[in-house]
Amino acid sequence: MASHIFQKVANVVVYLFFLSATVYSLVGPSPVDDVILEGQTYITPSYWIEYIWTLIHLLLGGFVIYQWFEPAHEAAIHGVGWHFVISVLLSSAWLALLKSGHFIIGFIFVLLTAASVTCVFYKLTKDYPTQSWADKLFVHAPFSLWHGWIVYSAVINLFQAFTHVKDNGPSVWIRILAIFAFIFLSSTAIGYVEYKKQKGDVTGALVIGLGLLAIFTNQHDPWIHWSALAAAVITLIYPARPYVFKLVGHDSNAENAPLLG
Repeated sequence: MASHIFQKVANVVVYLFFLSATVYSLVGPSPVDDVILEGQTYITPSYWIEYIWTLIHLLLGGFVIYQWFEPAHEAAIHGVGWHFVISVLLSSAWLALLKSGHFIIGFIFVLLTAASVTCVFYKLTKDYPTQSWADKLFVHAPFSLWHGWIVYSAVINLFQAFTHVKDNGPSVWIRILAIFAFIFLSSTAIGYVEYKKQKGDVTGALVIGLGLLAIFTNQHDPWIHWSALAAAVITLIYPARPYVFKLVGHDSNAENAPLLG
């Protein structure tokens, strides 16, 4: 149908826009020093975590190509739908707002982006299970990664919007808030695995686990530093439970569930 072709073309166009906007944000003019300083928080991660963006873009590029093939048609048109276009436009606006130092408005946009990506994530999980490795790699994986990344980014953006780095270090309340943030992120990652049960979602959990590890490597306040490491270890190890239970001889549907959906 013509409407389906139009939707697929729109996906390609916004992906190219998304890619160019992200590349520009990385290689274009750097934000002014005041914006960089204002954006620093006590949970700002190491820069290497940004390479997850590269992986997400590569897999989304695979999606906009794979959508033209028959096996992906239903998932692309009815599972992802117009939420891909909406998510890309919202995410691009969010990145532009962050670069210009509008962290509070940016936080609103990252929440809107998270809501849109969440719709895709749960729709695919519920109604369009994977049928092949291509479905896993180019339909489910990019949106699982994106969902984990946007949840993680929303927490970072929240601290950018409402907290600031001080010369005398973080207060007790900031430390408590940071620890609560780590608990939330780790719980979300565990939720990915538990929600899918027999199709445990390792990709979203892995993104959050690596994000927590990036906070650990970049922050040096002992409370925040070691709390981030503890949360990262829990988050990265939890999805391996089924394999551990198999090794020790336990047998249940939840424990022996495959890790990849």
